[in-house]
Amino acid sequence: MKYIMKRQARVAVKVILAVAFIVLSENAAAQQSAPEPEAVHGVAAPAITQRVALKTAEQPAPLDGYPVAYRLDETPHFAIKTNLLYSMATTMNLAVELRLWRKATIDLSFSLNPWTYNKEENSKFKFFLSQPEFRLWPLEAFNGHFFGLHGHYAYYNVGSLPGSAFTETMNTYRFEGSLAGAGLSYGYHWMVTPRLSLEAEAGAGFMQLQYGKYPCQTCARLLTDETKNYWGLTRAGLNLIYLF
Repeated sequence: MKYIMKRQARVAVKVILAVAFIVLSENAAAQQSAPEPEAVHGVAAPAITQRVALKTAEQPAPLDGYPVAYRLDETPHFAIKTNLLYSMATTMNLAVELRLWRKATIDLSFSLNPWTYNKEENSKFKFFLSQPEFRLWPLEAFNGHFFGLHGHYAYYNVGSLPGSAFTETMNTYRFEGSLAGAGLSYGYHWMVTPRLSLEAEAGAGFMQLQYGKYPCQTCARLLTDETKNYWGLTRAGLNLIYLF
């Protein structure tokens, strides 16, 4: 477990450095593309005037009295994103969000964790997860608050791990099966640059787990088939997003 924690810490540091590099690159590009303020009587505008001009160029006209990320005719059509929380847990993930109309989008996310941590103890946390979500935005798509209705389906194979909310015997048995369910979520979308943004989200709901229960050793015989119902947290994310 110490090795796993060290690896997760290294991944977290790499993710943070990558986000910082992208933000700095986007800000530099925005500054280079901003129009230069005109000189007055042959004298160049002072630095503070240049910063005000850049800030003004980046702030579009408000919509219905609210500040918005884009003018209405420039609202993004789709976005590609990754969940930084999953990445820090060494889970590969990718999502695409498509605008359906001005205040509605659909988010399609996929996650894969293929790792076996200890072959001798058959310690593993393998799964494939898909979570489609329909979102409504009070202001406009990809801007501010949103409310979601999501579903989830996963296939998993886990065992020899510390106990969890699903079962107290996950450290002594292996569980292989699938889950399905649905839930409601709330989140908020922040603009970092005109194309780069961050998003935080949390959701709760229901899922039903169906699985076979095995001893932890490799090639063990099936002990029993079980079903468990779960109510609680079903979705969480801190997403890094690029808009198109």
